[in-house]
Amino acid sequence: MSGSIEILCTGDIHLGRHPSRIPGELDGPDFSPKAVWSAIVGEAIEQDVNAVVVTGDLIDQDNRYFEAFGAFEDGVAKLDEVDIPIVVVSGNHDFDALPDLVDNLDFEGLQFLGRDGNWERWTLEQDGEQIAHFDGWSFPDEHVYDSPLDEYDLEESDGTPHFGVLHGDLDSRASAYAPVLSSELRDTAVDAWLLGHIHTPGIQIDSRPFSLYPGSPQPLDPGERRAHGPWKLTIHQNGDVDAEQVPLASLRYDHIEVDVSGVDDPQEATAVISEETKDHVRSDLDTSSLELSLVRVQLTGRTPAHSALVEQRRSMERDIGFREESVSIRIESIDVDTRPAIDLEDLAKGDNAAAYLAGLLLEIENGDPHDTHGDVVDESVAAVRQAHSGNAYNPLRHEGELENRDDADAIEHLEQQARLLLDTLLSQKEGNA
Repeated sequence: MSGSIEILCTGDIHLGRHPSRIPGELDGPDFSPKAVWSAIVGEAIEQDVNAVVVTGDLIDQDNRYFEAFGAFEDGVAKLDEVDIPIVVVSGNHDFDALPDLVDNLDFEGLQFLGRDGNWERWTLEQDGEQIAHFDGWSFPDEHVYDSPLDEYDLEESDGTPHFGVLHGDLDSRASAYAPVLSSELRDTAVDAWLLGHIHTPGIQIDSRPFSLYPGSPQPLDPGERRAHGPWKLTIHQNGDVDAEQVPLASLRYDHIEVDVSGVDDPQEATAVISEETKDHVRSDLDTSSLELSLVRVQLTGRTPAHSALVEQRRSMERDIGFREESVSIRIESIDVDTRPAIDLEDLAKGDNAAAYLAGLLLEIENGDPHDTHGDVVDESVAAVRQAHSGNAYNPLRHEGELENRDDADAIEHLEQQARLLLDTLLSQKEGNA
């Protein structure tokens, strides 16, 4: 190899899908995966990389085929014009649609690897010299329960930079989406594994073999936090790998905690939330490509405004909105995790409903709500699970817009309701007095 090799890697683009929770007055095509795919193509051409790699789930589903076709074809055509090849594998969402799409396109530089779940190698050549090997595997069906590396038997490379391209679920043995172990990756002679399936970007192994989930280039729901965008990888002559994220996403979901201790009313809380959110955008975010920041706010602390915050949080979510330089900022949701300004330990010494609630809240705070209140906790967990599995939520569940709820979520909900009820009881008591 005469020099370093540079590629631009992305995955889980989900062409045909659209990010959730964007306010209607701000929403538009600029936030679609199609737009960020176009930006990725432009970045690859500007950086003059040796190849572009897509690690599966290029298309959201089979019924989004026609939405994806034109956008993908346009991008591949632009890359083909400047002789930048694109290497793709299929994931669980596009296991049948992507092969059909590729078969209907005629571009020399478009390389679909691993058809029907069979490992396949493609070698990039330049001026008659082999400059990189790409070993790829594609989903043959929607669900794959065994590790694709069980069948990986391609020959070791000859010192040429060597990439593995795989859509799979890392270190999750029971997964139905091609479970792969880190130890299996380490047992290969590949220089860098480029992975798909997990939408949150991150380096998984920072040694040989380097392993990366590029994540979705445009986040698709509030669970996909952090900066998003493709990754530029460089393999040097000595085999070292450098990786740098290129934050091209126009949208970012975030989470911040805001302490409202001592705040007397929701109006004052609104001012505190706005200032904390502005500080977050100014100090923590790369705004070079960012157009919209959707922030999930968790309110904490003890405040006499606890009940008012619970009651008015929806209107606060709607009312808080502003710009910080070129970025529009909106509140995606407000979670009220504040505590009333009361002495729970003193209140729990009584023998009434308020004392019972105070005791429950103290146990939740101490992390052991099953100590003496196990029945009510178990009933709360069962109720949340039943509600979450209801048929009414099937459309959201199918679109991936319904976040899974666990026992901790149920206990959090129980805590919020208990605090609200306790505050109401104390207010009634004060009124009667």
